[in-house]
Amino acid sequence: MLNSNENYQDLTQTLTKTFKIFGPPGTGKTTRLIKIVEKHLRLGVQPWEMVYVSFTNKAIDEAVERVLKKFNTYKSEDFGNFRTIHSFCKKAFNNLPVLDPKIDMLQFHTQWGTINANFSEEDANHKVFNNWSLRVYDKARNMMVDPISLYKAEPIKKVRLQQFTDIIRNYVKFKKDHKMDFTDMVEKYVKEISPPKYKVFIVDEAQDLTPLQWLFVEKVANKANRVYLAGDDDQAIYEWNGAKVRCFLDFPGKAFVLNKSYRLNKTILDFSKEILKFIPERQPKEFTSVNESEGDIYTYGRFSEVPFDDLQGSWFVLGRVGDNVEELKQYARHKGLYFQDMKGNKSFNINKWNAINYWQKLMAGESLIREQVGIIYDFIDEIKKGWRKVDNKAWDAVHPNQPLDLEFLKSNCGLETNQTDWWKVLNRKFTTRDLDYFENMLRRA
Repeated sequence: MLNSNENYQDLTQTLTKTFKIFGPPGTGKTTRLIKIVEKHLRLGVQPWEMVYVSFTNKAIDEAVERVLKKFNTYKSEDFGNFRTIHSFCKKAFNNLPVLDPKIDMLQFHTQWGTINANFSEEDANHKVFNNWSLRVYDKARNMMVDPISLYKAEPIKKVRLQQFTDIIRNYVKFKKDHKMDFTDMVEKYVKEISPPKYKVFIVDEAQDLTPLQWLFVEKVANKANRVYLAGDDDQAIYEWNGAKVRCFLDFPGKAFVLNKSYRLNKTILDFSKEILKFIPERQPKEFTSVNESEGDIYTYGRFSEVPFDDLQGSWFVLGRVGDNVEELKQYARHKGLYFQDMKGNKSFNINKWNAINYWQKLMAGESLIREQVGIIYDFIDEIKKGWRKVDNKAWDAVHPNQPLDLEFLKSNCGLETNQTDWWKVLNRKFTTRDLDYFENMLRRA
């Protein structure tokens, strides 16, 4: 996706120096990019002469860590151009402050009455502000379209047009008086920065870039000696946020397909290829499986038909819509299954589970050490003052490894409950849903 004012010479240069790497699932796309970095380092290119951008800090940290294992003469700070796109653009404006997604946005939403807070069950102090109008506005900026036009195109509208425009106008005013947001970083870079001539420019997850981010890619790529764009157009999942996979497909360059999947076995691979036939915009590609493990595909009409009790190991479940996922979570709780979502949020607080098991040990006549008692005490109301935290002075006379049974805790360590059942004893920070869930887990154990 080159700007209309690019001349033929620029197009030809971009075509000959750019390599587009299409990496289907499990074909080692990240490994290939790391090898590209290592190759250029061996050829004498310095880390600061390269740019490596990806979507997440985790992906960047992994890349740097893997390179440093083979090139220990460098330090992590030498790879200062290995960043997310937003972070890379922000580096050019280090003197400008950035909106804090919690503090500043709380101020904005409170000031203009647009607050919409979702509270985490595990931490009532953690707030997530997710304003529909600002999401549409940010999507429009990334798509480089008029926000009102995008508003009108949205199938479901959460606010009236007048309220939408008021929120956007107030947000722009708020930013002007305060700081820039993440999209501002990319916009300012595209408009104001003339990048140096980097020797190597690598872009990961290129299929999920927005038109605005592609302008950033073009700007850096035009001056780079060698450009690598890596991604999988079959896994373009951010269209809802303005991403345009067509930009990746149309970008001039020589295409390479990583054609051996180490993750998918033949059964899953053949099934996935049938799904790929329904994707209209994609790079034609053939890839095979070198995974010799067996695989099976079963079809069920509802979650209750899935034989969870017979499944071994860990599994990954996808839902087409959020309601499917929520239904699955409720079913998993009912079955007493541990799970976590894609963001790493676990289905329960591990300390709660440990507290239950530690209490049952006490009921069986066993002893605990001070640290284990501290976990239990955090969930019991009937604790004498000064004893709840095991690092308080009251505990100074108790050795960290001293065996502590139930009678000793009641006589000497502030425990006052006379209940025996865990669901009656652990009456602090436990919700009714917790009680039902953990009972299901205990029955399953």
